[in-house]
Amino acid sequence: MQKDISPFIFGRKAIGESFTDREAETAHLVANFRNRVNTVLISPRRWGKSSLVKKAGDLAQSPKLKVIYLDAFTMRDATDFYTSLANAVLKTTYSTLEGWIEQAKRFFTRITPRFSFGNDPMNSLELSFELEAISKNYEEILSLPEKVAIEKGIHFVICIDEFQNTSLFSEHSLFHKRLRSVWQDQQHVTYCIYGSKQHMMISLFEKQSMPFYRFGETIHLGKISLADWVLYIEKQFEKTAKTITPYYAEAIAKNVNCHSYYVQQLAHLVWQRTQNAVDDEIITSAVEDLINQNELLYLRDTEMLSETQLNFLIALASGVSDGFSRKDILQKYKLGSSANVSRIKTALIEKEMIDLSGRTITFLDPAYALWFVKRMLKKETFL
Repeated sequence: MQKDISPFIFGRKAIGESFTDREAETAHLVANFRNRVNTVLISPRRWGKSSLVKKAGDLAQSPKLKVIYLDAFTMRDATDFYTSLANAVLKTTYSTLEGWIEQAKRFFTRITPRFSFGNDPMNSLELSFELEAISKNYEEILSLPEKVAIEKGIHFVICIDEFQNTSLFSEHSLFHKRLRSVWQDQQHVTYCIYGSKQHMMISLFEKQSMPFYRFGETIHLGKISLADWVLYIEKQFEKTAKTITPYYAEAIAKNVNCHSYYVQQLAHLVWQRTQNAVDDEIITSAVEDLINQNELLYLRDTEMLSETQLNFLIALASGVSDGFSRKDILQKYKLGSSANVSRIKTALIEKEMIDLSGRTITFLDPAYALWFVKRMLKKETFL
């Protein structure tokens, strides 16, 4: 590793030496892929789900097991989903342009595929369908991975990121029922579904009334431990001939509540300011930079809160983590009634501002928590 390049990765998938711990989760996911267990991965955003799935996919992949990655974030409707799925399956299994087109025509007997390509036909070739044809013959596309897998003597693992975005599709409930009705009978295709909107993913996969209830194993991804983060941060600094003590490495992780994305970002900001060794001033400056980078966003989100929602967050930032319905807490923070507290919690969860684990409530975004304490409570945040 070059000594003048930051060893900390954020904002994109962590690969290689940048991938931190998650050994047990990786092994579990690889086993699910190989044993054909559908998996739903749930956690708050930026906890490293995409990096984990990519790591597991790379390890599980073999000549007989092909891993396909789809991202539903940019999909606007069911047609986009079907088209992306068909393109990904065919491009993964057929290496020549002629073979790709020939197989598409052979597999689609009720839908007439259309082909378009640019200057580099193999890499720019795209398959598309008429909207009306898809709506009547969606099963032909959803069955494509199974048919191709059987013919090629392989198994597919299809990983779909930001799956909760499909809940925004028109007639999304019907769309989900269609997916489930076809997918549940497939023997040569396994699905790994994950997304960044935790409350939406929980609603989709853990409510008995939803089509995807008990679709597969649901894994609630936990945080990487403080001890593992400390070792990782020390190791990354050492690789670039810079020094950080366990005390300061721990301060980085604890300031952002061991949140994967923000640990990497804050560690990068500290590394960037360090010539030889980390000190208090460097940590303080880096934390201030972290919250300043998001200040406009945090101000906007805070201004959109109701008075009681804001009071609830003030109580949370002041150290209240449960017992919000106690009489003294209701009065001190002007939260209204116990019933109102329940409504506030529901609203803040839907806004993705708080996380509920058992009876304990925390800020979902630890950088926002730092900003809130410093700007709203006028307290210093360096631990």
